[in-house]
Formats: sequence, structure tokens, C-alpha cells
Amino acid sequence: MARQSLNWSSPFSTLDEDVFYAKVSPSALINPRWVDVNESLLEVIGLPLDFDNPLTLDAFSGGSPLEGWDPIAQVYSGHQFGQWAGQLGDGRGLYLGECGGYEWHLKGAGKTPFSRFGDGRSVLRSAIREYLGSEYMHALGVSTTRALTLVASDTPVQRETLERGATLTRLAKSHLRIGHFEHFYHQNSHQALAELIEFAISQLDPDLNELPDRIEQVFARYIDRSAKLVAQWMAVGFVHGVMNTDNTALSGETLDYGPYGFLMAYRDDYVINHTDQAGRYAYGQQPRVMHWNLGCLAETLTPFLSVETLRALLNTFPERYRLHYRLEMAGRLAVDPAHEDLPELVDQLKGVWSKNGMFYPELFIALLDESFKGLSRPTAEMIVPEPLRALWESMAESSQIEEARAKSPAWMLSHWLLDQVIESAEAGDYAPVQSLRKAIHQGIGQPCDVATKLGDSPPDLNSAYHLSCSS
Repeated sequence: MARQSLNWSSPFSTLDEDVFYAKVSPSALINPRWVDVNESLLEVIGLPLDFDNPLTLDAFSGGSPLEGWDPIAQVYSGHQFGQWAGQLGDGRGLYLGECGGYEWHLKGAGKTPFSRFGDGRSVLRSAIREYLGSEYMHALGVSTTRALTLVASDTPVQRETLERGATLTRLAKSHLRIGHFEHFYHQNSHQALAELIEFAISQLDPDLNELPDRIEQVFARYIDRSAKLVAQWMAVGFVHGVMNTDNTALSGETLDYGPYGFLMAYRDDYVINHTDQAGRYAYGQQPRVMHWNLGCLAETLTPFLSVETLRALLNTFPERYRLHYRLEMAGRLAVDPAHEDLPELVDQLKGVWSKNGMFYPELFIALLDESFKGLSRPTAEMIVPEPLRALWESMAESSQIEEARAKSPAWMLSHWLLDQVIESAEAGDYAPVQSLRKAIHQGIGQPCDVATKLGDSPPDLNSAYHLSCSS
């Protein structure tokens, strides 16, 4: 059987090899098998891929690449937990090129020159978390990378315990990160940095090409995209867990589903990453950290823009964030964003979320639909106190309720639900992964029998649950 030919391009490969990237030969998994293929995403990109062809499985599991693929590992640096970490780069991911309007990245296909002390592998546990988590976030209306394929294997991979190796194909508008710019700035390689900035503009913001103030304008866009993204996270109760600058995308997409989670009770100090002893990446700290990360990005632009110009733009972040957060919450509550009582309504709802035994993502649908019964275990009092419901009803726009209801999750992609799915997959049963992915595409506002069955034993709201960076 011949390998499949795709309409493929590789823009990043037009940059200088050995400066911006290294060519890499992937390393195949042992006895690979499909866990799932994201049929909905496949329809969006409209590719004629034959997943019954064993050569396709071979390619997506780190074997011989498909025709047109040009596997490379990008170099970048970054700040991790607020400290300069120096050179990093694609240690377990390979940029394959562009097709269908997305950049393709194969995760878990072995070592690269930037793997440092790592093995270049992904484990099934973490691949499942990213595969389902990114699709769930997309369904919530949050800007995010997505995953096209998930492959399991018999390749042994050592983490805290011995696990099974896996690959995941991640699709993104762009994999360029703040860390890309930081790498060349801190090397004092301003010519390479200038080239990379121009490349980033041509890829993500081509309408700015050739404009004399394009760097100033694109930085303003990076600020706005980042403010909108973190506002979306805060609105849906998402905790990223590892907001390093090498995980902060210039495209404004959620990048890196390592340790992530969703709030149970509303807590600003909720930390998902057990490495984060100081709580730097706690839920309530995410806007501040994004602002800090953008400060690192601003520093890389000082060879091209004045400090005064950069500072003035950077100082717009708090207001941009507040605006986007207000718009997000208004849309999810079916309220006019300009309503003067919106901040008061949100503050009162936070009080309910923090005290009433209600899982954060479920309160939206409980407010919009009084008959809703979710996984939460509310106290004997009403889920939403009558005075608060009356306030919301006086503010809600009836024409917006249906739209708000459609993006309110009827089930939560919780850590205990994912634990059950992962346990089944590690035993060879991939049906729960496939069922949840299909349920996400049918609409997260609809009940999901698999989610109810596997996630119907939530822990105590105040229980401690943390994940490692290998997650």
C-alpha cells in the first residue's frame, strides 16, 4: 500500500536549520493501536486520511512519516515558575508542518536534541487527559489547541511508575510561544529574533505585514488575545497548572495540558500542580501570571520598540482582562455586558459557588435550568437562593438564554471522571474515551450517560487533589 499524499506545507522549515530547529527522525512505538480518532476535527479540516491503512497507524505512532511530513523540533527557552530556565525546546514533540489550516505536532515520538534528560515519550495517562481536555475546552468555547489522534502501545515508559507509551497529534493555529522570542533575545541574537518576529506576524497576523508599526500593533494583539484567553479560563473555572512562558502561545490558544483541572467549590487559592508549593499558578493568580508573562514578552521587543511604548501597551492588560471577563460572564449568564449590576451578580454567585456544595461549572446550567440535576451535592438550602435568582431573572435577557444554555456544561470533565477513564484505557478498554469524545461533540449541554456513570462518585469538595507535571 502506498503512503497517502496530503496537501502539505512546512513554513517553519523555511527558517534556518540549526538556528531555529533541528530535523528529527521519530522513534516508533511498540505494538501501537488506535485509541481514538477525532472524527469531528477530521471533518473540519477535510482530509482524506485512511485510518484503516496500517501505514497511517505507523506514521501517527512515530514510525515512517506520511508523504509531506517534515518532522522537526523547535528550539525555545522560557521562564518556569518565575525563574529563567534557559534553553528548552520540543523535547517530546515534533512539528510536522501545516495542513487543513492547522500546524500539526506529534507528541511522544521519541527523543529530540532538546529532550535534555527526558525520554521524549508521552504516557497514555497524560495523552488521554490532553485529548479529552482540549476537546472539552473547545466545546466550552475556550480558545485551545485540539487533538486529532490518540495511539496506545506496549512501549514501557518510566514516570512515577512504569507506564505505557502513547502518541497524540496536536493541532494548533501556531505553536509559537513567548519562549521562542525569549530564546533569541537572551542569546543576544537580535537578527534571528527579528526574523522570527516577522515570521510570527506573517503566520498569525498577515494583515500587519509591511506596516511600519507592525511590531507595536502585534504586541497589542498578543496582549488582547492573552487577556481574552485567561478571562475564558476564569469564567469556566479552568486551572492551567503550569503557566510558564514556554507554555504561553502567541496565538492566544490554551497550550499544554499537563496538570490541569476545573474548580470544584470556588476557591481562588486552588492549585492543581503539586510541584507548585508556593501557589504561583493557583486559579486566582492566573490573570496576574499572564500579565507577568507578557512582561517577559515585552522585554524581548526592547531592541525594536521603546520601553515607554512597551510599558504603555503592557499597562492595558488589566483593563483588557476585566473587559473580556465581563463579556465572558455576561454571555454565560445571558445578561447585557453593560448592565450595572453584573459585577454584583457575579460576586454573589461566587459566594454560592464557594459555600453551597455546587461544582463551579454546573452552577451556570443550574441557574438557567431549575430542573437540572448534576453531580453536585448541594446543601439542604436552595442551590441558588431565591433573592439571588430573582436578581438574575430581573437582569437576564430572554433572547440570550438559549445561547447561554447551549454552552453551559451539563457534566463536568472532572479529575475523578478522568481517573476512571484512564484506568479503563490502561486495562485495554478504550470505549469510555471514544464515548466521552462523541458526547462532547454532541453538545456538553446534554446529559452524558458515560460521564454520569464514571463520574458519579465525587470526592469531598475540600479534598486535596493534585497532579504532577508528567500529567
